Amino acid sequence: MKKPYHHGNLRAALLEAARARLAEGAEATLSLRDLAARVGVSVNATYRHFDSKEALLMELAAEGFDALRAHMLGAVAQLGAADTIERLHATGEAYVHFAQHDPALFQLMFGREGRFAEYERFRQSAEAAFAVVVGCVAAVQQVAMDEPSATKAAIAAWSLVHGFAILSLGGYLEALPEALRPNVREVVKMLEVSLA
Repeated sequence: MKKPYHHGNLRAALLEAARARLAEGAEATLSLRDLAARVGVSVNATYRHFDSKEALLMELAAEGFDALRAHMLGAVAQLGAADTIERLHATGEAYVHFAQHDPALFQLMFGREGRFAEYERFRQSAEAAFAVVVGCVAAVQQVAMDEPSATKAAIAAWSLVHGFAILSLGGYLEALPEALRPNVREVVKMLEVSLA
């Protein structure tokens, strides 16, 4: 018997199922057929929302950047009237915490090489997340966000926290004696060096 096409919010359900499947470490075996079965609809119903597995994964990655942006902005908002460098530190810590909290989604977000220009929604979400970092750096430097120095320093800051997140997720830091392993707060404080 065919499964019905009707679902309360099939698009959201498919994305949620895909995110759960990724958490199981199964991006390679993830398929629209599998996701349809998980949410209880026919595979044809999935094509009303996503024309391919890749389109679904790109949307999920875009949602990841939306969530990362919100997470960083939330960390800054909690500081209230803190100085600009503290806001930059909070952004860096939030970035690493996001990666550690949802490593599968984080890896998906940064594993879509060669597709950045192809998916407008993905590109816009990634750029909006990066703009949070640029804004914090520009505030520290007391320059406009479109000042080249702010973007360059933001790339350096992003590289530092992203590299730490990747090393942390990959277990590379665990090979070091505990006394030599920096915590996330120690790492983000090094952002001041990248700004100097």
